[in-house]
Amino acid sequence: MRHIIIIFAAVALLGNFSVAETVSIGKYDAKIVPEQVATLSFQNKGVISDLLVDVSHRVEKDSVLAVMDKEKTEQEREDMELQIRRERLTKKDEIRKLEMQREKLNFYFSLNEKERTYARDIKPEESAAASEETLADINERIELTKLELNTMERRKRLDFDAKHEQLIMRMPFTGRVQYHFPMPEHPEIPFEYAHNAAVPFATVCDDSAFYITLSISDTDLSLMPPDSFSAAVRLPGGKQLPGTYAYRRVERNGGRGDMLVFFFKIPEQYHSIAFRMLGSNTTATLYYSTDDSCKRVSKAELLTHPAAPNCEDWHQLAQIAYPDYVVLLVTEHDVILRPKSAMLDSAS
Repeated sequence: MRHIIIIFAAVALLGNFSVAETVSIGKYDAKIVPEQVATLSFQNKGVISDLLVDVSHRVEKDSVLAVMDKEKTEQEREDMELQIRRERLTKKDEIRKLEMQREKLNFYFSLNEKERTYARDIKPEESAAASEETLADINERIELTKLELNTMERRKRLDFDAKHEQLIMRMPFTGRVQYHFPMPEHPEIPFEYAHNAAVPFATVCDDSAFYITLSISDTDLSLMPPDSFSAAVRLPGGKQLPGTYAYRRVERNGGRGDMLVFFFKIPEQYHSIAFRMLGSNTTATLYYSTDDSCKRVSKAELLTHPAAPNCEDWHQLAQIAYPDYVVLLVTEHDVILRPKSAMLDSAS
């Protein structure tokens, strides 16, 4: 505790307060992040066309950003349509032949025994096989062939669309776009794109909301009511980028395990500033809002207590100086206390 006394010996006595207020807990490494972000890539190299050049404003969901190999796709579409036409004609020929066979059998069944003997259009092997079951089989073959015809066309077009939809890059949500390649001099003219899926084509972010994020590893802070926290990033000119608590979640921290990340939502009027700060490392001040029952005591004042030289930490010193209070929070310059009675009331 003696090294604490040396540090704060020259600090003026600040007094204590028992009113609701917002106190600074300290500064933390922080980032500005959007509501969601996605990296878009083409699977293969190719020719880019229909590039959305003007991305200085918000782009609506499902808008086309670029198309790859458009002319090649159109040629493949024409080839597919020709193949469909050929297969359609083949199937229709099969259907006509089956219908003619059915017509002959119907005619054959309409004759009496004597007339069937002289039926010239019916071959001997056909008359021998003629039966109601044979007629039913022909009717079923006709229906199956018609079904195959419709299914074939639909399947080919669905397979084609699924394959070539991957060559159309669309906006996954409404937001902002940033391309990761040098913009050609005449982007309205198709141009060669020489990268595959390993290289991002564009990064898109949902700018409907922005957050200040910071990691909190202090166990005491993690157990406190999170909606009492707020954060702010200092801006040039003495201004601040504020954020109110939104939510928290555990995120992976590379090979260093998990970390608890707090998200503070930035007001809409600051979105343009937040967007320009995306990707930058910054520092945020974390604040905590106390209630009327809390007491803020400066560390400088606590150091004047006679028991200070013999105490191991601020918790021990505060409990001696204020026995009716418990330590709620230790900040950079202050110790926040709360009456034991209030703690008991909240517990009950």
